[in-house]
Amino acid sequence: MESLTDFITLYRWNDIFTIWFVLVDDAHTLLHRHFGEWRTRGPKPVFADSEVITIALIADTFFAGREDKTLAFVRQYHLELFPHLPSAGCFNTRRRALSLIAEQVRRVLLGQWGLLENGEGEHTTDRLVDSAPIPVCTYTRAKENRTIEQTCQPRDLYFGVSASRKAKLFGFRLHLETTTQGVVDSWLLAPCGMHDSQALAGLHMGEELHNLTMLADGAFNNPSWLAQVRHRQDSSIRLWATPRLDSRHPWPAEFRTFITRIRRRIETALSVLCTVFNIEQPGSRSLTGLVARTSTRILAYTLAFITGPLLAIFGFQTQN
Repeated sequence: MESLTDFITLYRWNDIFTIWFVLVDDAHTLLHRHFGEWRTRGPKPVFADSEVITIALIADTFFAGREDKTLAFVRQYHLELFPHLPSAGCFNTRRRALSLIAEQVRRVLLGQWGLLENGEGEHTTDRLVDSAPIPVCTYTRAKENRTIEQTCQPRDLYFGVSASRKAKLFGFRLHLETTTQGVVDSWLLAPCGMHDSQALAGLHMGEELHNLTMLADGAFNNPSWLAQVRHRQDSSIRLWATPRLDSRHPWPAEFRTFITRIRRRIETALSVLCTVFNIEQPGSRSLTGLVARTSTRILAYTLAFITGPLLAIFGFQTQN
């Protein structure tokens, strides 16, 4: 049985690049028709926004985020697909400017391909919540780092501890909300010194939610914050965070085992994001670069649910 990202090595990269561009360009065109032109000045660029996002996907999937290697590879072997390839500096500037557009493209793809729906065509109401550390530098160089200077938060808030690594870190935490099938619904970057439970409200800021069940691990177990989330958004939201084993109100052993088995799916999603797309190693030098690389890698992860089946259905030639 093929896994989610096996298509990366099974099929020809030329076919993968083509499918990615078509999917991204269709979604971008739909956004353009709905919201209009987002540029307010200057001529229309020769190298389209869809091409910039596609090259960014290639960089974060096949070259661990190395834009210079990606541009050199595409220029040497796939210039027929991207004949107007820009310079490295121009590409990086446009990529950072398109970080929010890339996220909107992902939202469009979620709706077009029904990735948030069950087998009956209805939106699923079960969500899994977890987080992963995103360090921006080594802990010893934290006082010299300038990545967070563009934020309005004090520097001390970005010092935290990674329980999985059993080490101190400086940077952000990526908070994910996925379906029970591992599809990322929403995400945000929060200072790593902030308690995980405090980021729950921000995952659906400004959205009206109904009949939603959220399952989180013990790091999100903060009774006061859970009560605020339920009260502030919607009374029909049910948020379950695993209590400690010595809690006054422990879960039954069978129910705890059942929840743990379901939560393995978001842990698998985080594992794929970390091992295949290097989400924990952004390699950025600015806050805008960090957001751009994070949004692109989550977009690449989302496209994996579409790309593999498409390649198989239409009988694209494998590399073997």
